[in-house]
Amino acid sequence: MPKEAAAAAGQPKTWIPKLRLGADDSYIEVYGQVDKGVLAFDDGHSTLGYVPVDNANASTRGGVRIYAEINEIWSIGGNAEAEWNPYSTNNVNQLNRGDYDWDTWLLRKAEVYAESQKFGKLWLGQGSMASDSTAEVDLSGTTVIGYSSISDMAGGQFFRLTDGTLSEVQVKDAFTNFDGLQRKLRVRYDTPKFAGFSLGTSVGTQVVPTKTETWVWDIAARYENTFGDFKVAGAAAFSRPREDDELYDGSVSVLHEPTGLSITLAAAYSDEEQVNGRYFYTKLGYQADFFEVGKTAMSVDAYFGKDVEGTDTNSSSFGVQLVQNLDYYQTELYLGGRSYDFDHAADEVDTGVAFLAGARVKF
Repeated sequence: MPKEAAAAAGQPKTWIPKLRLGADDSYIEVYGQVDKGVLAFDDGHSTLGYVPVDNANASTRGGVRIYAEINEIWSIGGNAEAEWNPYSTNNVNQLNRGDYDWDTWLLRKAEVYAESQKFGKLWLGQGSMASDSTAEVDLSGTTVIGYSSISDMAGGQFFRLTDGTLSEVQVKDAFTNFDGLQRKLRVRYDTPKFAGFSLGTSVGTQVVPTKTETWVWDIAARYENTFGDFKVAGAAAFSRPREDDELYDGSVSVLHEPTGLSITLAAAYSDEEQVNGRYFYTKLGYQADFFEVGKTAMSVDAYFGKDVEGTDTNSSSFGVQLVQNLDYYQTELYLGGRSYDFDHAADEVDTGVAFLAGARVKF
């Protein structure tokens, strides 16, 4: 199809086509995304800009997938993926402005799996634990600029004390979504779906970016279904990040497809030996086809944390997000703003305000 006709039909541009293997659905696929933006952060005493910054909400990454059908029951596959963020919003701050870390390659995935609709899916290798992303279910269409991990917009920034000096606390210290055990070198099993539900469990240990000697495990439940005009998705997990620690987290999102209205909720409780942290997050979203080029999504959200950074600390944040999709070019243009309030009994801290604008291109 000619480029003009494809654009008119709303079909996405194919940057790198899949390489088909035989007559069945087997394939090799190269994929990835590039996500760059402009960050401005006001710490209450000064406003600094960072450009071009890597958006930690959806990092620049690339990978390759392989999939093959063995028979009518079983299929196998593999996935290798790495990210590169030399100037990430989670690291830049008042002390390292303009300091690029060119060696920030991170291996995200190096895994193989066997899958059956009847027996489920078994994973081996570096990849997501069963609890990974259970605090991040979100149907708003704005996750590229904001979701429950609200520190990703400006996580590296230091809070400023009211006397003008920088504190030792960074945004990412005071705001977290306690999202399970993330990625590890692990063995993982997921059950088949039953009426929209599935269960998963995994055991593993961290090998990147640094190796630890700690083995961790988790169990998670996921749900996805449609009821008339409503699309519903949710997840919950229990994790053992360390021998004496427990972590409970979950999220749910509901989208009313005819109106484009959505609501998202997330919460977690971290039971640790030193301090028990917890938070609650909520987001209201709206999506509509204002333009032929793609859907427009907008949202507002709020985060309330208790004892996340330490005992007797409080964290709160309010944000606004706007995303314009360019379907043919597989691109999202985004703009977001967020406040960060951190209260500590021993120090008076100014409110931080961040703005991030940029684009994510998928291929």
